[in-house]
Amino acid sequence: MKQKLDRTLGMYSALMISIGTMIGSAIFVLAGTSYQTAGPGASLAIFLAGIAAVFTGLSFAELVTVVPKAGGGYVYVKEATGNNIIGFICGWGFWLGYAMSCGLFALGFGNFVNYIFPFIPKMATAYLLVVYVALTNIKGTKSSGNLQNVITTVLVALLAIYVIVGIFHMDIENQRPFTPFGMSGVFNAMGFLYMTYIGYGLITTASEEVIEPEKTIPKAILISIAAVILIKTSVFFIGSGILPWEQLVPSVTSTPMIDTAVQIGGAVGGYLFAFAGILATLSSINTAVMASSRTSFAMARDQRLPGLFKTINRTTKTPVFSIVATSVIVIIAVSIRDLEHISTVTSIFSLTGYSLVNVALIIFRQKKPELQRKFRVPFYPVTPVLGIGVNLFLIYQLAISDFVALAIAVSVIAAGVLYYYLIMPKLKYAAKGISIVDIPEIKEHKKEERANEIIIPVSNPNTADGLLHFGMKLAAMENNTTVVPVKVNVFPDNLLTISDYDVMMQTMGTQDEVIRKLKKYDKIPYVRPVLINSRDAFHAIMSVVKRENNPLVIMGWHGSGLAKYMHGNITYKMLQEAPADVGILKVNQKKEFKKILFPYGGGRYSKMTAKVVNRIAKAYDAHITLLNVVDREEDIQETEEFLRSSAAKFDQPAKIMVCSGALVEKVVEVSKKYDLIVMGASLDWGIQEMITGKRTDRIMEQAGCSVLIIKSYDLFLQRSKVRGVLHRTRRAIHQ
Repeated sequence: MKQKLDRTLGMYSALMISIGTMIGSAIFVLAGTSYQTAGPGASLAIFLAGIAAVFTGLSFAELVTVVPKAGGGYVYVKEATGNNIIGFICGWGFWLGYAMSCGLFALGFGNFVNYIFPFIPKMATAYLLVVYVALTNIKGTKSSGNLQNVITTVLVALLAIYVIVGIFHMDIENQRPFTPFGMSGVFNAMGFLYMTYIGYGLITTASEEVIEPEKTIPKAILISIAAVILIKTSVFFIGSGILPWEQLVPSVTSTPMIDTAVQIGGAVGGYLFAFAGILATLSSINTAVMASSRTSFAMARDQRLPGLFKTINRTTKTPVFSIVATSVIVIIAVSIRDLEHISTVTSIFSLTGYSLVNVALIIFRQKKPELQRKFRVPFYPVTPVLGIGVNLFLIYQLAISDFVALAIAVSVIAAGVLYYYLIMPKLKYAAKGISIVDIPEIKEHKKEERANEIIIPVSNPNTADGLLHFGMKLAAMENNTTVVPVKVNVFPDNLLTISDYDVMMQTMGTQDEVIRKLKKYDKIPYVRPVLINSRDAFHAIMSVVKRENNPLVIMGWHGSGLAKYMHGNITYKMLQEAPADVGILKVNQKKEFKKILFPYGGGRYSKMTAKVVNRIAKAYDAHITLLNVVDREEDIQETEEFLRSSAAKFDQPAKIMVCSGALVEKVVEVSKKYDLIVMGASLDWGIQEMITGKRTDRIMEQAGCSVLIIKSYDLFLQRSKVRGVLHRTRRAIHQ
C-alpha cells in the first residue's frame, strides 16, 4: 500500500510551528537566570545563541531536501549513520532534552498563574499542568490547530508592543556595565539559551506535509530564526534598560519580565505580560511533551527502545507508555526546581544532538554528492564545521561553569550507551493486550497500462467490503481497469498541539480495521491501494482523482440525515468539483446485482448514466429494467415507445416499465424485486436538490435493495459559473 502525507502546510503554518516553539522559554522562563549569569549582556548572549543556531539551521534546511521524511534530526542522523550508536545517542538526547525542558515550562507556568492568582501555589500549579498535559495527550482529544496560530500571533503582537513602548521607558545607565561578568558570563548564558532556539527543528518533523518542502522549509527555518533573534534580543535589551539587572535575578524576583512590564504599563501591563507567559509556556510544554514522547515512540519502532514505548492504546489510539515515561521525567525536572541546572542539562543534550545533525550533513555530502539539492548550505564545509565547533564550544562553556549539570548529562548519556550495548540486543517486543501494529508495509503494484481507474475512498469498515467488491467486480470484467482504494487518515491543520500529534501518530503508527481490510486486496493485480495522511480529506482524494485516467469515483452512503449534513462536506464537494463520474453507493446485504432498475428520463444526464449502468450490467451479467413514471396515463404509450428504442442500445438484456403516479412510491414499491437501483443526478439543476433532496433521500432510505446515485461529469456544465447561471434560470422558471 502506498503511504504518504498530504502536503497542505504552507509557509505561514511552517513559520508558526517554529516561532511558536522558540519564542516562549527564553523570555518567559530563563530571563532571570540569563541576567544573573551575564547581566545586561544577556541580550548579547541571546543574540549570539541565535547566530549559533543559524549554522545548524542551515544544515537542517539542506537535510530536509535530502531526506524529506517526517522525523527531523533523529531521522537525519539515523539515515546518515546507518542507524548505529550515533543515531541512537542523537535520539536519546532529543528524547530526554525535550522532556527536561518541559520542567522549565511548567515552573514558568506556575509563576505566571501565581502572579495573577496569588492564592494558588506555584508548585501545585506546575504539577497540575504536567498531569493535565499528560492526560490530554493520552486522551488524544482533538483541538483546533488554528488556535495555536492565533496564540503565536498574539504573543508576537504583545512582545512587539512591549518593545515599541519599552524604548521610551529605558534608562541607558541601567545597561552599564554591559558585561559585569565578562565575556565568559555571556558565553555561559549563551550555552543554556541556545536550547531556546531548537524549535525550528520541529518544522522538519512535518516535512512530508509541507507544500514544496524543499523550498518552503529552508525559507521557514531561516526566516523564523531571524525573526526570533530580533524579538528575543530586543526584549532582553529593553528589559535590562527599564530596570537594573540586579533587580531581575531569581534571588530578587521570580517574574523579572513582568516587573519590567509593570514599569511600562502599570498593573495592566503586568497582567498582560503574565497572560502572555501563560499562553507561551502552555503552548511550549504541549509541543515539548509531544516531541519527547513521539521521539521515544519512533525509537521503539526502530527497535531502539523496549516495545512498551510504541504500544498504542486500543481506546485512545495514543502511545500511552511513552507519554507516561515522558511525564515522569518532567515531574522529576519540576521537583528539582533549579532552572539553571535543568536548562544546562537540557542544553547539553540539545547541543549534542544538533552537533550530530551537522555531522549527518557532512556524511550525506560524502555519500550522495550526486543528489540534486534544492537548497545547499552556503560555504560548505565551513558552515557545518562551524555548527559543530560552536556546539562543542558551548558544551565546553557549560561544562566549566556547571560541573554538576555536566556530570548529570554525561552520566545519562553513558547510561544510554550502556543500554545500547548491553540491554537493547536482549529486548523483546510486543506487550500483550495493547495494539502495537504499525501501518503495514504493503507492496505497491507497478502501474500497468490501464485506461480506466475506479477510485474508492474508504473510511467506514462497515461499508468498505461492499464498495471494494463492487469496484473489483467492474474491474475484473474489464482488462484495462484498475481499482484504487483510497484511505485518508485526517488530522488537524497544524502540528503545534499534543492532540494534533496524537492524531498524526495514530494514522502513521497504527493499523485500523479499514487498513487491515485493504491489505487483503493487495495481492490482486488490478487493485492498487493508496494510504494518505492528510489534514484535508477532500484535497487528498482529489489529488488521486486528478492524476488517474478516466476515473470513476465510488463513495459510500452516509446514512440518514444526508440531506441535512451533506452540503459543504466531502461528498458534496466531490459531486460538485471532481473531474470524474461520481457515484454514491448504498449496499444492502446482496452483493450480486443480477436485476438492475434504472429510472430513465432520456435527458442528457440519463444518457450519460446509462453508460455506467451498461458497464455494471456487463460486469454482473445482469438484466436491466428501464423505469419511467409519468404524470398522466395518456403519456404511457408514447413513453414506452421511447424506452424501447433506448433499451435496444444496452449490451445486456433490457426491458421497460412505464407507470403513472409518484416517483418515490413507485420506485420503493418495485425495489424489492431488484438487486440494485441506479439513479442519475443532474448537476446543472443543483446537487443540493437532486442528491440531498427529499425524493432521492427517501429512495435511498426506503428502497428494498442497494441504490447507486451517479453524477456524470460534464466538462462544460461542471464549471461553477455555468452552474450558477443554470441555477438562477431554474429559480426564475419556478417563480
